[in-house]
Amino acid sequence: MATHARPGPGLSTVQLRNRMILSARRIITEHWPRVDRCPTCGSGWPCPPTETAYRYLATVGQGNWAPPQRAGSRR
Repeated sequence: MATHARPGPGLSTVQLRNRMILSARRIITEHWPRVDRCPTCGSGWPCPPTETAYRYLATVGQGNWAPPQRAGSRR
């Protein structure tokens, strides 16, 4: 029976989770609507990337996260 070597040092489970949370928040911030449309995709709100990011955040108990107020005022 072959044994499988464990991968070398990398991200721990907690580090990976934290990076995924930050990535989801970044997606939401970048796609946050100016009025009712996504500035990145141009589609109606919520756009597919934002829906996916919110679904992930919901699985880690942060589904109600929203970017700071001024994030929507960037141009």
